[in-house]
Amino acid sequence: MALRLRGEGFRFLFRTDKGVVNREVWWLGSAVIGGVVAVTTAIWLAIAPLATTDLARRGLVDPTALSVYLYLMVYAFVVLIAAICWYNLSAKRFRDRGRRPGLAGLPLLLALLAGALHWVQPRVPETIPGWTTGALDIVLLLVILWVIVELGMKPGADRPLV
Repeated sequence: MALRLRGEGFRFLFRTDKGVVNREVWWLGSAVIGGVVAVTTAIWLAIAPLATTDLARRGLVDPTALSVYLYLMVYAFVVLIAAICWYNLSAKRFRDRGRRPGLAGLPLLLALLAGALHWVQPRVPETIPGWTTGALDIVLLLVILWVIVELGMKPGADRPLV
């Protein structure tokens, strides 16, 4: 299993959407990507409170806040790269299941829309009702559960591990 995450195995799994993988490889790849995102998210949640700066107390240039925002840029990059890697991995698994590989982008698109809606709705509550954020969250959760069942539990073509 570990050899799949080095060199050509890594390139095949995460850098292209061509080919197919079975559910064990999909679980392994998803766990690796999820682990990276979980660790970087935990770091962001720990340091995010340090991003607030008070000009009266800290002055115009605050090295702590600057460092936190620098990490935020790195974190955003890591999350985007992880999303691309997960799309490529999931597209392979959808192809193995006999479905359109483009379906791998559905949970990512819905997550992006849900995040944007959570950001914009409180700013324009007279235009976008509050219930819409919860409704989109439910749709996103249902799609995530469908993807887990479809890619992680249902059998694909009978192929050896990649």
